[in-house]
Amino acid sequence: MKFPHLFEIIAGLALVALSLFATPAATTQTIIGNETLVTTTFVVNKKPATAQCGTAGCRAKTSMFAPIRVTCPAATGQTCTFHISLDTKTSIGFPCGAGCEEQGPTGFYQFLVDGIAPTIGPTDKNGDYIIGKNVITWSNGSPFEARQSYPASVLATVTNASANSSHRIAVSVGCADTVPEGGCEATAHWSTMTVDVFEP
Repeated sequence: MKFPHLFEIIAGLALVALSLFATPAATTQTIIGNETLVTTTFVVNKKPATAQCGTAGCRAKTSMFAPIRVTCPAATGQTCTFHISLDTKTSIGFPCGAGCEEQGPTGFYQFLVDGIAPTIGPTDKNGDYIIGKNVITWSNGSPFEARQSYPASVLATVTNASANSSHRIAVSVGCADTVPEGGCEATAHWSTMTVDVFEP
C-alpha cells in the first residue's frame, strides 16, 4: 500500500471519529432564537425556608416563595418562554453527629410551572434542579452547614389556553438523605428570583 493512500485512509478515519464524538454534544442542547423580551417580574424573599426530615433515606421540600402568577401576553394557543433565574445562599446538612461518613445529602431546588416540571429545563421529571449531590463541608475534622451560593436558571415554554393567560410558578428548596445517614436539612436564606417572559 502506498503512503499517500494510507494517509487518505487515516485522515478519513479521523474525520469519522471526530463526527462520532461531536454528535452527542450537538444533540444535548436546545437553541431558541428570535425571541423578544416582553416583561420581567422580580421576587424577593428575606425569610429563610427550611426543608428537613429525620429518617434514613428520607426526602423533604418546602416553598421558598409563595407561588407567583406570570402572564404570557399572547393569543390563545400561542406560546411564551419563561426564563426563571434564582439567586440564593443555601446550606445543606444532616444530623450525623460524630458518625458522619465522607458523603452528605443531596440538595435541590424544585421548579414547577403550572404544576409540572418546566420544559426545556434543565430539570428532571419532578422539576428537581440538583445543586449538590452527596456533598458535605468539613472544618477542623467536623461537618458543618455552610451557606453556599447556588444560583439556578431554567427555561419553561408555556402555551396559552386563552389570550393573556397567567401561569403559576412555584419554587421549593429540598434535600434527600441519599447516603443514608438518618435525615437531611436544606435552608435557603435570603433569595431573589427573576422571571423574564419572551415571545417569538
